[in-house]
This record gives sequence, C-alpha cells and structure tokens, in this order.
Amino acid sequence: MEKITKYLKETLGITAGYNKLNPVMLSKLPFYITKEYEFGTIELFNRQVIVMKVKGEFTVEKLYNQAANVKRIFNKLVLIEIPAVEAYQRQRLIDKRVSFVMPGKQIFFPDLMISLQEYGLRKIEDETPDEMPPAAQYILLYHLLVKSLAGINFANIAKEIYLYPMAVTRAAYYLHNTKICKIEGTKDKILEFDKAGKELWMMTESRMVSPVKKGLFYSGYTLDKNLRKSNFNALAYYTNLNDDPIEYYAMRPGYGRFVGGANLKPIGKFEGNIFIEEWKYDPALLTKTDYIDPLSLYLCFRENRDERIETALDELIKKIKW
Repeated sequence: MEKITKYLKETLGITAGYNKLNPVMLSKLPFYITKEYEFGTIELFNRQVIVMKVKGEFTVEKLYNQAANVKRIFNKLVLIEIPAVEAYQRQRLIDKRVSFVMPGKQIFFPDLMISLQEYGLRKIEDETPDEMPPAAQYILLYHLLVKSLAGINFANIAKEIYLYPMAVTRAAYYLHNTKICKIEGTKDKILEFDKAGKELWMMTESRMVSPVKKGLFYSGYTLDKNLRKSNFNALAYYTNLNDDPIEYYAMRPGYGRFVGGANLKPIGKFEGNIFIEEWKYDPALLTKTDYIDPLSLYLCFRENRDERIETALDELIKKIKW
C-alpha cells in the first residue's frame, strides 16, 4: 500500500497516512470479500478512506458490487488498488464509476473529484478547452469575489480554496493559455492578472458555465448549514424578483450522501418542496451569506430567456461592488 501513498504524494502533493484495517472493522465484512483483498485505510483531507488492494484476478462487475458492499457496511469512501491492467478495463471501471488507483499510472476517485492519468500529466501546459474547467472557474470567481489570488503560489492557493495542488496547476495553465492571466516564476509559480473587477468578469464570462451538475427534489425540511440557498430564492434575495415557494439549495460535489434523513426524503418533482443542486465546486466558499454568490447565480440563469429573469440578472450585475 506504500505505493499508493507515494503516488498521491508525487501527483497531488498529498501526504496520506496509511494504516491496516483494524480487526474489529475487518470482522464486519463477509469472508467472500476479505479473501479477495488486502484492506487498509488512508487519510485524505481529514477523511478516512477504505483501501481495498486486489489480491488476484478480478472482473469489473465484481469490483463494482464488492466496493458498494464495503461502502455500505462502513459508510466510508472506498478506493480499490488494482494491478497493471489494459486501458479498456480501466475505462470500464470509470464507466461504472468505481474508484480505483493503479499506482504510477492512474487514479480515478469521483467522490473526491480526482481523475489523473500518466499521459495527461505531461500535457498539462497545453490544455485549453473552450469551456472553462470547474476548477479554473472556481479560482477565478474566488479571486473576483472573495480574495485576490494574485502573487500567491500554487501550493498556497490550493490550501486557501481547498483544491488539490494538481487541480490548481491545471486550472492555472488554462487561465494562462487563454490569456486570462499570466503564470510567473519558476520553482514557485504565481498568477498575475492584467485586468481586475468588472473588466476581468466581462472578459471571461463567455467561457464560464453553469456550476450546476444535477438536482433532486425532496420533501420535508433541512437545517444543514453546509448548504447555500440558490436558484429563485437567491435571485429574489439579490434583486426585486418575487420569491418562489420551493426552497432551493446548492451543495458541494459529493455531499449528496450526507443529505436526507428522517426529516428530508427524496421525492418526485410535483410533490417536493425542496430542490437541492449538486455543484461542480463548493458554493459555500464563494459567499459570506446563506445565499450562493451572485456571479455563479448569474451563470445558472444566463440561458433563461424569460424577460423577468433577464431584468433581474441585469439588476444583479449592477449591484455587485467590484
């Protein structure tokens, strides 16, 4: 398992302590699972992750089912260490959204927004997709709304906004390659911006995308302080638009497993009184209020052609203190 911790250190700059799974926890697993894997735990961003190292041959379906069982029994994230296999087998694991690591080659961990491949790491300086990647958008919005990130090295940016160092590096090169900012320095690289405030927003807004990945209706109520009010509730908060009777909330990626319970149940669209959006980045770090930030809100509604919404969006942007 030391290969995993070394790989995480080299690629993501993370020091992940490893321990064997204690016998009490191991005894909770059925024998048909324990005989197939070596079990341990690592700490990633203050969260305990169960690591299952495959001992022999495997099938994608078996890994999918057994990882799901372990995750259900322990209610913890699960990462499977696999031996060297062909790319098509790894792609099948990705298609099934099975979290896995092949040390030195690839890690896919969707619950923690990690997806890296060996060949991809060498092409980082050439990445310029038309749509702004979520990490780059998150960095830029943080810079515009919360705190200037100019002159701060990548490692400290990662600590400031709780992103992985590699994610910050990729995002920084995207911003550099699209001439949104410049990367300065050699060993300690920093970002430098020629434009600021509204001028920077106007230059970059067309590349940005809605932060919403998906959403689900619920019935009941929630007092979860990790959620931020969004959608029509937020638009009514920032502008003169009338509010909506449905309660809208936004949550960070992967937080859905913590949402719900006795007082909040998933339900159909026409019966739900709460709608929770899962975002591509954490909405809570871009605002100091109970509501999502105004720029992300603008991006959520930008494609809406309702005249009332368009008027509210104009009002929203005008009220921002750049």
